[in-house]
Amino acid sequence: MPGRGVAHVGSFAYLVGKPTRKSSEAATAYTGNVGNNAKITMIDHLYRLLLFISGIFLINSCSLYQTEICNGNMYNIKYSNTYIKTSRYEGVIFSKYYIGFMFNQDRRIDLTLIQIDSAEQILRSGIMQINANQYNQGGDCPLIHKKLSRYKRQYFGYIDSNGDKIVYINCFWEKLPANNSWKTHEKVVLDGCSYFWSIKVNLNKKQLFELGVNGSA
Repeated sequence: MPGRGVAHVGSFAYLVGKPTRKSSEAATAYTGNVGNNAKITMIDHLYRLLLFISGIFLINSCSLYQTEICNGNMYNIKYSNTYIKTSRYEGVIFSKYYIGFMFNQDRRIDLTLIQIDSAEQILRSGIMQINANQYNQGGDCPLIHKKLSRYKRQYFGYIDSNGDKIVYINCFWEKLPANNSWKTHEKVVLDGCSYFWSIKVNLNKKQLFELGVNGSA
């Protein structure tokens, strides 16, 4: 899982017609068998379509991700979180084995990159509406929905009492450069107004709920 998605872009370049020399020879041998026949078989059409769709899938799902494994240890329990960065957001997916202050461990789950991307799409599409009253925002405190990309995220997954998958997102924006402790331990801050806030995303219902914004000292 760790590493940049550049390799996936290379895979797509191969799929759309930039093969290695060896693959080029194989392709020549294949077309040579067809000869000058003007009819292209249905299998060939489907094969080309499959490659094209596979290439699009690789670009959409993999090539924009930069990931890194972040190992932590709390109360002698070892766990591995996943740092993720895209052109739209940056955050850390916390392991279900992480023991924190916000959640019990009974129904915790490990979240996938696809689930995080889904949660982020729901967040972007609904944050303005759920943030309509702009609590503790304005003046020296940022408007959350206008500065969404500036916040780092911490993602925690769990199953609620209805069996729905929930993503708890802990967001923070520090004026000074953050150290790497946020990648292995949840960020707990009192006050700080809208530089620190959290929200929950129901992946099954595609809904946002329980937006909480820090107060001001």
